[in-house]
Amino acid sequence: PPPCRVACLRRSLIGRRREAMGFTRFVEVGRVCLINYGPDTGKLCTIIDIVDGNKALVEGPVELTGVTRQIINYKRLALTDLKAAIPKNARQKTVKAAWEKGKIQEKWDNTAWAKKLAAKKKRANLTDFERFQLMVARKQRSALVTEKLKAIQDGSLVPAPRVFKTKKAPEPAAAEPPAAEPEPAAAADY
Repeated sequence: PPPCRVACLRRSLIGRRREAMGFTRFVEVGRVCLINYGPDTGKLCTIIDIVDGNKALVEGPVELTGVTRQIINYKRLALTDLKAAIPKNARQKTVKAAWEKGKIQEKWDNTAWAKKLAAKKKRANLTDFERFQLMVARKQRSALVTEKLKAIQDGSLVPAPRVFKTKKAPEPAAAEPPAAEPEPAAAADY
């Protein structure tokens, strides 16, 4: 095909790929968000209603996350993949029930995002001695890795072959092997 046709075809395929990807996190009622600025930084909340193009009415629920019902700017929210099944302007009791039914907190705790935030918080709360212990442990690990790499490069240590786990098919019940016949006694060599 002529070069202009190839270029047009590529452009149309790229456009289709972008359409297929699209966004999955929309500002919508029930969307669970992480507050990233202000007094409630680091807490989860649920969008209860959309006020305008810049603000939304959010709530924790208070008993589970500590976020009271308030209007908050979108710039202070980070949308998550989680969504609670609630109607517009839902009561506090309804929001709490939806969180418990949807196991929102459990799902959030299992995300990589939440684990990363927890690790960051844990590192920030280390004492001076704990930071020292961590530094020593890292140095020891680094020394071991360096030692092993040098041994591999020298040829004195052969790296273990990689073993890939595969699913094993269940073995059928083996039938008992036939009984072996006794061998005749061998003649003695004199």
